[in-house]
Amino acid sequence: MDSFMDKIAQKFSSQDVIRANSEAEAKELEAAKEKITEYENILSEIRRLNLKSVETNEITNQLVQSSVEKLEEYRIQGVGKDYTEDIESIKSSIKDQEDYIHKENVRVYRNVQASIVDELKLQTEALSIQNKALERKLKGIKPVAIIGLVFSGITMLAAVAYVLFDIVGIAF
Repeated sequence: MDSFMDKIAQKFSSQDVIRANSEAEAKELEAAKEKITEYENILSEIRRLNLKSVETNEITNQLVQSSVEKLEEYRIQGVGKDYTEDIESIKSSIKDQEDYIHKENVRVYRNVQASIVDELKLQTEALSIQNKALERKLKGIKPVAIIGLVFSGITMLAAVAYVLFDIVGIAF
């Protein structure tokens, strides 16, 4: 009976291993959450930079508009040459620059978003595989624990019966 109890004690130490595995998985999950938080911070930084870029473009447009107005004043006053073509060229160049910056911002945003989605898929799959492995391990331990409880109950009943029979005076 003692050797059986030793075996049960060894099985319970396997529960410690399972607990350690669970803690390791919890740490991995926490690391994944930290990575997601990091990606979210990167996305918010991209959004902030995009807004800053839009602000810079607006300031540039204001400066160009002010320059265009000055050039128009000089043209009307007859000072200098006709800058209409130059003004249109500058406006076109600024518009092209705005379009390019916007496209680049969208491209970077989508790339970061795609990498986050891919990383989340990989981590979800890994956690799912680990979860299935743990379920299989727990299925193997459950019958052993039930058998151990049954034998412990039988041992307890035998001990109680021994004490009762000892008190009554019946010997085994």
